[in-house]
Amino acid sequence: MAILLLLTLVGYAAGLVLPLCVPARPRVQNILAHGLAGVAGVGGMCLGITGLLAAEPFTMSVPSTLPLLTFAIRLDLLASFFLLTISLVGLAASVFALGYVTEYYGRVSISLIGSLFNGFLLSMTLVVIADNGFFFLIVWELMSLFSYFLVVTEHEKNDVRYAGLFYLIMTHVGTAFILLTFLLLFQGSGSFSFEAFRQPEQPLPDGIRSMAFLTALIGFGTKAGIVPLHVWLPYAHPAAPSHVSALMSGVMIKTAIYALIRVYFDFFGGQFPWWWGFVVLAIGAVSALLGVMYALMEHDLKSLLAYHSVENIGIILLGIGAGMIFHSYGLEEMAALGLIAGLYHTI
Repeated sequence: MAILLLLTLVGYAAGLVLPLCVPARPRVQNILAHGLAGVAGVGGMCLGITGLLAAEPFTMSVPSTLPLLTFAIRLDLLASFFLLTISLVGLAASVFALGYVTEYYGRVSISLIGSLFNGFLLSMTLVVIADNGFFFLIVWELMSLFSYFLVVTEHEKNDVRYAGLFYLIMTHVGTAFILLTFLLLFQGSGSFSFEAFRQPEQPLPDGIRSMAFLTALIGFGTKAGIVPLHVWLPYAHPAAPSHVSALMSGVMIKTAIYALIRVYFDFFGGQFPWWWGFVVLAIGAVSALLGVMYALMEHDLKSLLAYHSVENIGIILLGIGAGMIFHSYGLEEMAALGLIAGLYHTI
């Protein structure tokens, strides 16, 4: 697993750096950037499958000189599932991009697009395997910044600049609520380690737990595009290059689904009242219904797909919310079916 992890991370890192080292040769830059992203995507798929079949989680950590920050990673079943999903869509987008970005030759920097594309995939990969809150926030912010710069590829257009700024503001509002969630969890654990979140020194009071539930839902829900926090998606999706739109709607917004499951079922140990699941279920129902209604009124294909992304996030949350409600009543078989439905729709 360590070799596959190294192949994946080094592949994306090489794709981030090497295209910038070949100036004025867009065809070579294109092949380098998206070829290396494709290789890393294959490595990530193999790593995800290996993690799903492994008997126990794969962990690794490197300490830092900054307090509370440890570069810790953990590849468990949940992380492996989402890593497989990210790598699968990343591979498809990389293959498509080899032909698609040729229309940008002579108009924008191919080396920059390719470098940002690899950085985007690398940051999403690190988001789902991060095992430290501080480290998670760093790579989450990098994911947001890489995607922002990709959205404003054609920054000479006013509507593209507006879409990029709107997305940047909304994603940082979400990040503020995520930071608040981790600070609330820090009160009980005294550490930003995810392991400390799982086994805190002292349990959080019910009021603080409920507040963390809501801040996580708002923070990660902003990135997921739940109604009414979906407003950035129909702007950013059409503005971005098509292979970037595929990544944003296909997997970036699903990293928020990963994070919600991680917080509710892992950090809280699945110990929550029934109304948490009902809130998630209700938001999912509203998002699914309004997403498809907005999509029916759209005539621009990419805007239509953006609203369908909102709809699909709603359908995923229907499964997760139902699973949470059944789990709170001890109906574990029904809870498993709900979560399976949500994860199946994710992939």
